[in-house]
Amino acid sequence: MASGEQGFVLPAVLAVMIVVSAAALIATDRHRTRTAVAESQTRGLRLQGLADGAARLVATGIVLERTRGMPGLGLPRNGAAIACGLPEGRRLVLALQDQAGLIDLNAAPRPLLEAAFRALGIGDADALRLAAEVIDYRDADDDPEPGGAERSQYAARGLSHGPRNALFTSIDEIDRLPSMTPERAALLRGALTIYNPGGGLDPGLAPVRALAEGVAGDRLRPHAALSSGQYVEIRAAVSDGRGRALRSAIISASGTGTPVLSWQPDGPDLVGGVAHPACGPLSAALIRP
Repeated sequence: MASGEQGFVLPAVLAVMIVVSAAALIATDRHRTRTAVAESQTRGLRLQGLADGAARLVATGIVLERTRGMPGLGLPRNGAAIACGLPEGRRLVLALQDQAGLIDLNAAPRPLLEAAFRALGIGDADALRLAAEVIDYRDADDDPEPGGAERSQYAARGLSHGPRNALFTSIDEIDRLPSMTPERAALLRGALTIYNPGGGLDPGLAPVRALAEGVAGDRLRPHAALSSGQYVEIRAAVSDGRGRALRSAIISASGTGTPVLSWQPDGPDLVGGVAHPACGPLSAALIRP
């Protein structure tokens, strides 16, 4: 082979080798990426499975305790979180909230709404206005409550929507009230529900100190009512230092019909938590050999 041809072939061979090497590196990188993604997905599924399992275990225990008198786990039901260590560095945080400790947007009478909104930090005039707007939003008529708002008042405020004139289907609907602001919604949201059909308030189950203390006051005392224990929200979070999975469920412990009313893979995150005797049986049930 002539020297000129050799000079041409060598760069061509080098170019091919570079292309092949680059392709191999790209393929390796893609394989590593797919492997990392698969491992992350598998880890996420395991965490979600543990969160779901914890929620189901607690839900089953609540139903059996209420309907058959079986011993329960003794978990607090006022929103206080417990934390349990799990094998392989995982951590479970659980919080239960009996809905009787919250203000029901559909069942609470106007005086309770007004008193609760005041206790939660809303000024007197705004508390009266918001309570009236809640009533007008959920009732079927078009006659505004004193200080309230029906469709014409919504339109006067420049809103394209009006009141639902039916029951709230989510506490997020408070954002549609004419006098609601993000700041007021932030004060109220954690104390509201649509799963307390009795309409009263059990002070021992209120997650917000202002409500628990306020029931002892003149304005909230007439609305104090002990919980029947039927409606409970269960929140479970499992983490391993690299990922986190959440489950939020609301159950009916009536023993009839479908016990799970809501089953969401999200919700307010759970932080903190204290150790609890229930951690032992929960961990044993979740992590089987």
